[in-house]
Amino acid sequence: MMLTIERYLKENIDDHVTITQWLNKNKLPIFLRDFYNFFEMIILNVPCILVEIRDETPTIDVIKKHIKRIKELANKEIVLYYKEITRYRRKSLIENRIPFIIEDGQIFLPFLGLDLKKTTQYVDEKTTNFSTSTQLAYLYFLYNKDVVVNTTEFARKMNFTVMTASRALNDLYDAKLIRCKIGGKTGRSKEYQRIPDPEYFEIGQAYMKSPIKKVVYVEKKPIGALIAGLDALAELSMINPPAHPIRAISHRQLNKQDLKIISNKDMIKDQRLVELEIWNYDPKLFTDKKYVDLMSLYSSLKEKKDERVEQALEEILRGEIWYTG
Repeated sequence: MMLTIERYLKENIDDHVTITQWLNKNKLPIFLRDFYNFFEMIILNVPCILVEIRDETPTIDVIKKHIKRIKELANKEIVLYYKEITRYRRKSLIENRIPFIIEDGQIFLPFLGLDLKKTTQYVDEKTTNFSTSTQLAYLYFLYNKDVVVNTTEFARKMNFTVMTASRALNDLYDAKLIRCKIGGKTGRSKEYQRIPDPEYFEIGQAYMKSPIKKVVYVEKKPIGALIAGLDALAELSMINPPAHPIRAISHRQLNKQDLKIISNKDMIKDQRLVELEIWNYDPKLFTDKKYVDLMSLYSSLKEKKDERVEQALEEILRGEIWYTG
């Protein structure tokens, strides 16, 4: 792994760069050695400590404290190394002027004036979208306002792996949507709780993407499919219903049902087929009603340039505490 990074740095930045095991790492406290792997790097004649983050990624605030401690002991520049990184974490690192190298070649070394590949462009981005797992995490906290969970508990509740849960929680933390404190039975567990209403909605809605992966047309309503789209909006407001019934189902659920998908455009136009939204996640996860949950519905319709739809969405959201505060 380090050979790959060393080769990339030699080809693109410094022919003489070296990366070796850091022999003095045993001077560090045990908890830091549990969190990271350490290497000594010399790049453009500047000695650095390259710090590879192991399993669960610490929060930005924790990373800053760790860097300060390592820097005090090593008296060298500290550079984080990631195999991969979320956009939210990358943005937070840049905002906090924390040097990093990512395996795909993205580099941010402000002490050398190096900012290569996508990083400057990313800082200028105003809005990004959640990944599917982060969106599910956002929805979980939206509908469970007072819940406090650690990574392991959250993984179990969401049926995520611990790694997926950790990334989703870090994304929400970096977007300033959840807060973290150290607690639990051991007094060392990181526990997460979301910020209050309506700020949680106001910040998070900009990151929400439509859950719809694709739309198909079928002759009959799938068993267990929920009312979705403009059909659900019509159920909840005074807006007129669409010409087709609209239902939502996950891709996994679709594969379990014997449904004939109609691709003939004339048939779709002339017959009253069912418009079926195939979602990136199970539409039933956050609702016990016959229609999809309101935040997912909002996310599926918010890009429609129709004043009537916008007014109807505002009307149904106005009754939610997370929308009005």
